[in-house]
Amino acid sequence: MLALGGALSALPAWAHGEGESEEGYLLVQQALGHLAHATTIDGVTLAMEKIDDALGTEDQEGVDVAELRQAKAALEAGQTEQGRALLQHSISEAVSQLEPATGEETGTTVVLDPLPGRGSLTGADWGVLATSVALVLLGGGLAWQLGPVDSVSQLRRRLGNPARVAPAAQSDKSSKDSS
Repeated sequence: MLALGGALSALPAWAHGEGESEEGYLLVQQALGHLAHATTIDGVTLAMEKIDDALGTEDQEGVDVAELRQAKAALEAGQTEQGRALLQHSISEAVSQLEPATGEETGTTVVLDPLPGRGSLTGADWGVLATSVALVLLGGGLAWQLGPVDSVSQLRRRLGNPARVAPAAQSDKSSKDSS
Protein backbone atom coordinates (compact mmCIF):
# COMPACT_ATOMS: atom_id res chain seq x y z
CA MET A 1 0.00 0.00 0.00
CA LEU A 2 2.84 2.35 0.87
CA ALA A 3 4.64 1.75 -2.44
CA LEU A 4 1.41 2.10 -4.40
CA GLY A 5 0.57 5.35 -2.65
CA GLY A 6 4.08 6.69 -3.27
CA ALA A 7 3.95 5.75 -6.95
CA LEU A 8 0.54 7.33 -7.47
CA SER A 9 1.37 10.53 -5.63
CA ALA A 10 4.54 11.29 -7.63
CA LEU A 11 3.92 13.52 -10.60
CA PRO A 12 6.02 13.07 -13.72
CA ALA A 13 8.38 15.82 -14.81
CA TRP A 14 7.59 16.99 -18.31
CA ALA A 15 10.32 18.41 -20.51
CA HIS A 16 7.92 20.38 -22.66
CA GLY A 17 4.64 22.08 -22.01
CA GLU A 18 3.70 24.50 -19.27
CA GLY A 19 6.50 26.59 -17.88
CA GLU A 20 8.66 26.44 -21.01
CA SER A 21 9.76 29.79 -22.31
CA GLU A 22 8.15 31.21 -25.41
CA GLU A 23 10.72 34.00 -25.84
CA GLY A 24 13.21 33.41 -28.63
CA TYR A 25 15.96 35.27 -26.77
CA LEU A 26 15.68 32.98 -23.72
CA LEU A 27 15.50 29.86 -25.88
CA VAL A 28 18.75 30.85 -27.63
CA GLN A 29 20.35 31.39 -24.21
CA GLN A 30 19.20 27.91 -23.17
CA ALA A 31 20.68 26.46 -26.36
CA LEU A 32 23.97 28.18 -25.55
CA GLY A 33 23.79 26.72 -22.06
CA HIS A 34 23.42 23.19 -23.47
CA LEU A 35 26.42 23.74 -25.73
CA ALA A 36 28.47 25.14 -22.87
CA HIS A 37 27.85 22.10 -20.68
CA ALA A 38 28.19 19.36 -23.27
CA THR A 39 29.59 19.54 -26.79
CA THR A 40 28.77 15.87 -27.26
CA ILE A 41 25.92 14.69 -29.46
CA ASP A 42 23.55 14.92 -26.48
CA GLY A 43 24.36 18.58 -25.85
CA VAL A 44 24.10 19.43 -29.53
CA THR A 45 20.77 17.61 -29.78
CA LEU A 46 19.35 19.54 -26.83
CA ALA A 47 20.66 22.80 -28.29
CA MET A 48 19.04 21.96 -31.64
CA GLU A 49 15.70 21.43 -29.90
CA LYS A 50 15.96 24.87 -28.29
CA ILE A 51 16.92 26.44 -31.63
CA ASP A 52 13.89 24.80 -33.28
CA ASP A 53 11.71 26.14 -30.46
CA ALA A 54 13.22 29.62 -30.92
CA LEU A 55 12.58 29.53 -34.65
CA GLY A 56 9.00 28.36 -34.11
CA THR A 57 8.05 30.89 -31.44
CA GLU A 58 6.21 34.10 -32.19
CA ASP A 59 8.29 36.26 -29.82
CA GLN A 60 11.64 36.57 -31.58
CA GLU A 61 12.49 40.03 -30.28
CA GLY A 62 16.21 40.48 -29.80
CA VAL A 63 17.10 37.48 -32.00
CA ASP A 64 18.65 37.71 -35.47
CA VAL A 65 16.68 34.91 -37.13
CA ALA A 66 19.00 34.68 -40.16
CA GLU A 67 22.01 34.06 -37.90
CA LEU A 68 19.95 31.62 -35.85
CA ARG A 69 19.28 29.59 -39.03
CA GLN A 70 23.00 29.73 -39.90
CA ALA A 71 23.83 28.47 -36.39
CA LYS A 72 21.39 25.59 -36.84
CA ALA A 73 23.01 24.68 -40.17
CA ALA A 74 26.48 24.81 -38.61
CA LEU A 75 25.42 22.54 -35.75
CA GLU A 76 23.81 20.12 -38.19
CA ALA A 77 27.12 20.06 -40.10
CA GLY A 78 28.98 19.19 -36.89
CA GLN A 79 30.66 22.59 -36.47
CA THR A 80 29.83 23.25 -32.83
CA GLU A 81 32.30 26.12 -32.33
CA GLN A 82 30.96 28.01 -35.34
CA GLY A 83 27.38 27.24 -34.28
CA ARG A 84 28.05 28.53 -30.77
CA ALA A 85 29.61 31.72 -32.13
CA LEU A 86 26.64 32.29 -34.44
CA LEU A 87 24.21 31.69 -31.58
CA GLN A 88 26.02 34.22 -29.41
CA HIS A 89 26.10 36.75 -32.22
CA SER A 90 22.39 36.21 -32.97
CA ILE A 91 21.47 37.66 -29.56
CA SER A 92 24.33 40.17 -29.22
CA GLU A 93 22.02 43.11 -29.91
CA ALA A 94 19.63 42.07 -27.12
CA VAL A 95 22.54 41.46 -24.73
CA SER A 96 24.01 44.90 -25.46
CA GLN A 97 20.71 46.54 -24.49
CA LEU A 98 20.65 44.94 -21.05
CA GLU A 99 21.58 47.14 -18.15
CA PRO A 100 24.72 45.97 -16.37
CA ALA A 101 24.27 44.46 -12.96
CA THR A 102 25.45 46.61 -10.09
CA GLY A 103 26.32 45.49 -6.60
CA GLU A 104 24.07 42.69 -5.43
CA GLU A 105 21.58 43.20 -8.28
CA THR A 106 22.66 40.34 -10.51
CA GLY A 107 19.17 39.58 -11.71
CA THR A 108 18.75 36.49 -9.56
CA THR A 109 16.46 36.17 -6.61
CA VAL A 110 18.41 33.41 -4.88
CA VAL A 111 21.33 35.40 -3.46
CA LEU A 112 21.87 34.36 0.13
CA ASP A 113 23.39 36.48 2.86
CA PRO A 114 27.02 35.67 3.57
CA LEU A 115 27.58 33.19 6.37
CA PRO A 116 28.99 34.69 9.55
CA GLY A 117 32.51 33.69 10.51
CA ARG A 118 33.20 31.38 13.42
CA GLY A 119 33.76 33.39 16.59
CA SER A 120 35.42 32.36 19.80
CA LEU A 121 34.04 29.50 21.88
CA THR A 122 31.03 30.31 24.02
CA GLY A 123 30.38 28.97 27.49
CA ALA A 124 28.24 26.14 26.11
CA ASP A 125 31.02 25.24 23.62
CA TRP A 126 33.57 25.06 26.46
CA GLY A 127 31.16 22.91 28.49
CA VAL A 128 30.67 20.42 25.65
CA LEU A 129 34.44 20.32 25.03
CA ALA A 130 35.21 19.72 28.72
CA THR A 131 32.52 17.01 28.97
CA SER A 132 33.92 15.27 25.88
CA VAL A 133 37.47 15.27 27.25
CA ALA A 134 36.25 14.02 30.65
CA LEU A 135 34.30 11.16 29.03
CA VAL A 136 37.31 10.13 26.91
CA LEU A 137 39.54 10.10 29.98
CA LEU A 138 36.93 8.20 32.00
CA GLY A 139 36.54 5.60 29.23
CA GLY A 140 40.30 5.15 28.92
CA GLY A 141 40.69 4.81 32.69
CA LEU A 142 37.88 2.26 32.94
CA ALA A 143 39.32 0.25 30.04
CA TRP A 144 42.72 0.18 31.72
CA GLN A 145 41.30 -0.64 35.18
CA LEU A 146 38.74 -3.25 34.10
CA GLY A 147 40.70 -4.76 31.21
CA PRO A 148 42.15 -8.28 31.30
CA VAL A 149 45.24 -8.86 33.42
CA ASP A 150 47.11 -10.69 30.69
CA SER A 151 47.69 -9.39 27.20
CA VAL A 152 47.04 -11.55 24.14
CA SER A 153 50.76 -12.26 23.68
CA GLN A 154 51.07 -13.32 27.34
CA LEU A 155 48.08 -15.66 26.96
CA ARG A 156 49.63 -17.22 23.85
CA ARG A 157 52.90 -17.81 25.67
CA ARG A 158 51.07 -19.36 28.61
CA LEU A 159 49.00 -21.64 26.37
CA GLY A 160 51.93 -22.56 24.17
CA ASN A 161 51.29 -23.97 20.73
CA PRO A 162 47.52 -24.07 20.03
CA ALA A 163 48.00 -27.27 18.01
CA ARG A 164 49.13 -29.10 21.16
CA VAL A 165 46.14 -27.86 23.11
CA ALA A 166 43.51 -29.14 20.65
CA PRO A 167 44.41 -32.90 20.87
CA ALA A 168 44.49 -32.72 24.66
CA ALA A 169 41.02 -31.22 24.68
CA GLN A 170 39.78 -33.99 22.37
CA SER A 171 41.30 -36.75 24.52
CA ASP A 172 39.61 -35.29 27.62
CA LYS A 173 36.32 -35.24 25.77
CA SER A 174 36.59 -38.81 24.49
CA SER A 175 37.46 -40.11 27.99
CA LYS A 176 34.34 -38.41 29.37
CA ASP A 177 32.23 -39.96 26.57
CA SER A 178 33.50 -43.47 27.28
CA SER A 179 32.65 -43.35 30.98
